[in-house]
Amino acid sequence: MLRWLRRRRARHAQELALTRTQAMAARPIRNPSLAWHTNDEGIVVVTLPRREDATGKILSWLFMVPDSRPVSLDQIGTRVWNLCDGEHSVHDIAAALAEEHKITLREAEVSLAEFLRMLGKRGMVALALPQEVADELSPEQRRALGVVEPREKDGEEDSG
Repeated sequence: MLRWLRRRRARHAQELALTRTQAMAARPIRNPSLAWHTNDEGIVVVTLPRREDATGKILSWLFMVPDSRPVSLDQIGTRVWNLCDGEHSVHDIAAALAEEHKITLREAEVSLAEFLRMLGKRGMVALALPQEVADELSPEQRRALGVVEPREKDGEEDSG
């Protein structure tokens, strides 16, 4: 019974996931609420705040967790972080890494996807989908992926 449930959940998760083409078209964006800087060695250091939910508050009280902690990225992580500006797609970043480090595009894509997944779980980056990719998603996929409509910029009015 448990094995059946695991397979069903895995199949359902695959149905909700982006296709490879859709994922490669996404544009990673750094979390604007995080403080970060480049140190003397040219390495990016991101300051992650402590969790503010009930669990975070209890754990911080029990273990005297500081309000924030610095996370230093390595040289490749720094390069990726700098390219997570909303202008470069995942494919663009993977191609740059493949060329710079003399690896295949597929190797770069796999490593980059895992790194972006880790950054996403920590709330350090999010993926912006091009409108044509977002339009292809089902309502269930949009909900599961947390797709939101872009906010209109100040001063812009809807002329439609």
